[in-house]
Amino acid sequence: MEELFVYSLLYIIGEKCCNEYRAALDNLYLLNSSDDLLDLENRGNKDSMLHLYSCLENYSLNVELFGKCLMSKLIPIYEKTEIHSFGEKMYKLWKLLPSSICEIAPFHILSYADDCLAYGDEIQCRELYEKALCFYGCQGDGSVDNP
Repeated sequence: MEELFVYSLLYIIGEKCCNEYRAALDNLYLLNSSDDLLDLENRGNKDSMLHLYSCLENYSLNVELFGKCLMSKLIPIYEKTEIHSFGEKMYKLWKLLPSSICEIAPFHILSYADDCLAYGDEIQCRELYEKALCFYGCQGDGSVDNP
């Protein structure tokens, strides 16, 4: 479910992820055909993802699994997005996170990393984002490519 929650958050902040979401939902349903997953399967993408988001605060989240999934999905967005736009999206995302995790590492970094941009310090901003994105280990060579 953690991966589905990640897709719902990405959808809400404007990322196009419906195909990936639907594939993940289908795969999860095939592995575990629960009533909750069947309910999500029977909804349209928008309704399904908004319903998931409404359940997030009360779900017993595996924080490490959720964090790994979230950060791995954010890395390609970071690499292709202008830093100011990425910062705006990350602040929106941070505000959507469950209260139980929004103030812990690495999630809290999403709330303030772009503050550095206000005084022209893009380098520090990127360092903070990369610290958050690589908190659970980066993909590939261990670095995040700068756009």
